[in-house]
Amino acid sequence: MVTTGALGALALADFRERRRRPAYLVVLLGTLALGLLAAPVGDSRWQVFQVSDFHGRYTSGYVGTVTALGGAVWLSLAGFGITRGTIGRDERSGVGQILAATPLSRLAYLAGKFLSNLMVLGSMLLALAGTALAVQLIKGDSDRVDVVRLLLPYVLITLPLLAAVAACAVLFDTVPGLRDGFGALVWFVVWLVGVLGAQAGGGYDLLGMHRITASIREAIAAGGHPADTVEFGVGLTADNRVLGTFDWPGLGPGEAGGLAADAGLLVAVAVALGLVGAMWFHRFDRAAARAGGSLPASRLPWPFRPFRPFRPSDLSRPSRPSRPGEPAPDAGRRPSADSPAFVLDPARMTPARPGGTVLAALVGELRILVQGKRLWWAGALTLALLAAAVPPDGPTHPVLPFAMLWPVLLWSRMGNRADGGSIDDLLAACPSPARRLLAGLLAGVVLALAVAAVPITRLLAAGHTRAVAAALAGVLLVPALALLCGTVTRGPRLFQSLYPMLWYGMINHLAGLDFLGVTPDHGPTPIAVATTAAALTLGALALDSIREATR
Repeated sequence: MVTTGALGALALADFRERRRRPAYLVVLLGTLALGLLAAPVGDSRWQVFQVSDFHGRYTSGYVGTVTALGGAVWLSLAGFGITRGTIGRDERSGVGQILAATPLSRLAYLAGKFLSNLMVLGSMLLALAGTALAVQLIKGDSDRVDVVRLLLPYVLITLPLLAAVAACAVLFDTVPGLRDGFGALVWFVVWLVGVLGAQAGGGYDLLGMHRITASIREAIAAGGHPADTVEFGVGLTADNRVLGTFDWPGLGPGEAGGLAADAGLLVAVAVALGLVGAMWFHRFDRAAARAGGSLPASRLPWPFRPFRPFRPSDLSRPSRPSRPGEPAPDAGRRPSADSPAFVLDPARMTPARPGGTVLAALVGELRILVQGKRLWWAGALTLALLAAAVPPDGPTHPVLPFAMLWPVLLWSRMGNRADGGSIDDLLAACPSPARRLLAGLLAGVVLALAVAAVPITRLLAAGHTRAVAAALAGVLLVPALALLCGTVTRGPRLFQSLYPMLWYGMINHLAGLDFLGVTPDHGPTPIAVATTAAALTLGALALDSIREATR
């Protein structure tokens, strides 16, 4: 029987391994930057929590609330991207097969993964709380630090939501069809509906906005200002107006009691989601995984039984001896990358000729991006036909943003070979890592041009040359961002989490994030976007060169 101490040690070891990954550092830095944007100390006009024509004085309660809300929005999306995928990593690395030799039950294993996910997200939340305290002290609006009111929003709002995110990451790792990039798109839709949709007053109030806004309205009315028409929102925006101030001490006992009840319900939902995931968890049984991640109903064991003890025969089972005159069971079978007979020896490979064309490398990288994605082309063709049928809406085309979102899973393959098996040995025969990286970038640009060609053509025919230039600059920027994210983390999940947020900010008319020119005359110039794309590419090349030099 697994003790609580052993379960905690398992979760802690997994957390320590994951915090060393580059993706953890990237999301952590983004969390700290968000804290400074939510409660800026200088003349910044960026806001995360909007209150119509007002902003609050930086009391402990106000700073803690706005940073906690910003952390809930950011970590519920970016944090999900870095917490999912751990079960598949254990299976690929062989750790899962080792754990199968222990009396660890499937429920205990999934509970350990849930605790590890919560540690990853909780550590970032703790850093954000420290940032909030520093902001209050630097701003100097209120010298009195109320630790309870500062931390209460984190405990009652953000932490329960992150518990649900941690449980959903485990659930997506166990449910067939949600383990790969498609699960990232599904979660993006869930995030839009659940987290951001809650601000509109519909559905379950995940962010506690109803109670927070009611309390702030009372504080605004107490200051002699009309509060009935005050509107609230959570999201990164810039406001250049001169705003009035109000004094709000933070969550009171009444609001805290209601939020505590909501938090308990959300944690109970998180536990239930973890239990549901156990129904699909195949205990690292490869036969069950090939059958779809679960055993037939007649053989489905109780989810909470211990793992079947691992036997050496699981590694190599003796084949059935062939009868006289009968070919061997493995005769004529092509060796695969998982077969012991398939061994890559770089010394025996023929190196690429120095005069090899860039076109050949480009074609190869493009085939890597689109291989096995036949259904994807059906969606791309549908968007192209829709773009041909819908006329431009002034200097923009309504289909262009959606066309530039569709290839997100293909772009996320750039800069990494997460599923390439022994691809590193194959690529060792190539003469130039920089040439491979640039070929991969060009493949991403070609893919972007393929999906954006029809909207861009319609804009050009309508005479909107600046919109065409902005769209072409975005065509360069998105693959460059995907290349840098893949090079930094050696995996697809950072781009799958970061790009949807960038895209969401663009369609919500955040001028600083408008990389496609959706908001004419307000976003960055095409030259600025193209320059950013070049800087991202140079960063990816520099990082890859450093890795090659230190290998």
